[in-house]
Amino acid sequence: MLKTIKGKVIAGTVSVVLLSSAGAAFASSNAGAKLQNWYAGQFGEATSNIVNNVESDVTGRINGLATEYNGLKTAAGTSISTDGTNATNTASGNIETETQEHIDAINAKQTQIETYMNGQFAALKFAANGLINQAGNAALGYANNDLTTFTGAKGDAALATLTSDLGSDTDDAVAELEQAIADAKGELQSQLDTKEDATTEAIIDLIDAKINELRTKITQKRDDLVAAQKLLIDAKALELETAAKAELQGVVDGI
Repeated sequence: MLKTIKGKVIAGTVSVVLLSSAGAAFASSNAGAKLQNWYAGQFGEATSNIVNNVESDVTGRINGLATEYNGLKTAAGTSISTDGTNATNTASGNIETETQEHIDAINAKQTQIETYMNGQFAALKFAANGLINQAGNAALGYANNDLTTFTGAKGDAALATLTSDLGSDTDDAVAELEQAIADAKGELQSQLDTKEDATTEAIIDLIDAKINELRTKITQKRDDLVAAQKLLIDAKALELETAAKAELQGVVDGI
C-alpha cells in the first residue's frame, strides 16, 4: 500500500511541473521556447534521477515501515485488548459496587417504609371512610328527597291512569263476564232440558223394566209359596182328616 502511495505522489509532482512549464512556453519568444525545452529536458532528467534515488531509498524505508507498522498494529491491538479487559473488569467491579450500594439503600428504605406503611394506609382508610360516609349521607338525603318527590308524582299519575284504565277495564270485564255467564247458562239450560227429558225417559224405562222384572219374580215367588203352603195345607188336612177318622172310628168301636 505504501509503494502505491509513493508512486502516485511522484507521478503527480512530475505532471504538475511539466504542465506549469508548458504554460509558460506559450508566453515566451522562440529563444525562450528553446530554453524552456532545454529546461524541461534537464528537469525531466533531474526528476528521473530524483525518482530513482527516492524510490531506492523509499523502498527500504517502506519495507521497514511495513514491519514497524505491523508491529505497531499488533501492539495497538494487544494494548486495546488489555485496556478493554482491564476497563471491563474495573467497570464491572465499579458497577457491582454501585449496584450493591443501590440495593442496600433500597433495602434500607424498604424496611423504613414498611415501618410506617400500615399506619399511612390506616390513616388513608380512615379519612376515606369519613369522606365516603359524608358523601353517602349526602347522596342518601338527596335520593330520599328526590325519590320521594319523583315517586309521589309518578304514583299519583299511575293511580290516575290505573283508576281510569281499570274502571274502563272493569266495565268491559263485567259486561264480558255477564255475557259469558248468560251464554253458559243458556247452553247449560239447553243441555239440562235435553238431558232432563232423556234422563226422565231413561229412568222411567228403568223403572218399568225393574217393575216387570220384579213382577215376574214376585209372581213366581208367590206361586212357589202358594204351592208350598198348599202342600203343607193338604198334608195337614190329610193328617187331621186321618186323625179325625181314627177318633170317629174309636167312638164307633166303643159302642
